[in-house]
Amino acid sequence: MKYLILIALSVACASKPSSELSKEAKELEVFVNKPSNCNVVGKVVGVNKIGSKELALNDALNQAAKMNATGLHVNQEVPNGNSMTVYGTAYKCE
Repeated sequence: MKYLILIALSVACASKPSSELSKEAKELEVFVNKPSNCNVVGKVVGVNKIGSKELALNDALNQAAKMNATGLHVNQEVPNGNSMTVYGTAYKCE
C-alpha cells in the first residue's frame, strides 16, 4: 500500500501543470460584463482538480486563446468538492 501511494505521488508531481497561462492567453481581456461590439467565437470550460479558481480561469483562458479570441467573459464558477469549474464565452473584438 505504501508503494502505491509513493507511485501516485510521483506521477502527480511529474505531470505538467495544465493551467499555466500560455503567452497568447496572457494577452486576453477578462470582461466583467458581456461585451456588446464583439463576436462570440466559442464556449470554454476551465477545470482545476484541486479547487483553484485562478487555475480553472487560466485553463479557460488558454482554451479561448487557442480559438484566437481577444477576451473572455466568465458566465459561471462552480465549485464541486475538490474541483473548480469555470464556464465562459470567448469573444473576438475588433
